[in-house]
Amino acid sequence: MFKKFLLESGVDSKHIIEIALDGIENAELREPEKCYQYIKESITDEKKYYLLLDEVQFMPRFEEVLNSLLRIENLDVYVTGSNSKFLSSDIVTEFRGRGDEIRIYPLSFAEFYSAFEGEYEDAWEEYMTYGGLPQVAQFQTERQKAENTWVRI
Repeated sequence: MFKKFLLESGVDSKHIIEIALDGIENAELREPEKCYQYIKESITDEKKYYLLLDEVQFMPRFEEVLNSLLRIENLDVYVTGSNSKFLSSDIVTEFRGRGDEIRIYPLSFAEFYSAFEGEYEDAWEEYMTYGGLPQVAQFQTERQKAENTWVRI
């Protein structure tokens, strides 16, 4: 969602560096030195770059990489993680004053249903299947619009 926001705000896609460390296609970038080098080589001018580093807990010593990236002045770093080590107070303490923590909570069913375009039962099934994250509600709306556009044969 944030990448979409950046693109809609006029950020050139070449200035968005996106790395999902949980994907096999990026297994090599789980090595701290290789990941850091890849990011440095992706920055080719003085304009602002945005790094979207997903599931950082797959990288050993990721704290060292993040500390090193903080020294690159034209780089904004956005990191996600989903395990207890990443969310521990030690990590928050280590980066205090150099970053912000944003916790994302799922929508309640009432919130999800308020954005759902369809019947209550369908909304409940969707919510129970995919959960209540905001992007799921957005995806459902986009999918429904696409289904209304295409003819099934």
